[in-house]
Amino acid sequence: MAGLGRRAEKTVHVKIDPNDETITLEDVLNKITELRKKHPDREIFFDGDEYSICSRPKHPKHGSHGSSHGTG
Repeated sequence: MAGLGRRAEKTVHVKIDPNDETITLEDVLNKITELRKKHPDREIFFDGDEYSICSRPKHPKHGSHGSSHGTG
């Protein structure tokens, strides 16, 4: 299954009841904004499959996390 490694890093912050008509899109977006401020090192997103607001670690741009070439 593609992407399985990234799925393991996912953290669920808020589960949303799809039957709760009192929760608005604005509520969800506000919560995402709040979580982005609280966790600047994580990518915050809405997972439609799980109906939840989740995060995963932001991955550094290619080559910026301890590559082993040229040292030694």
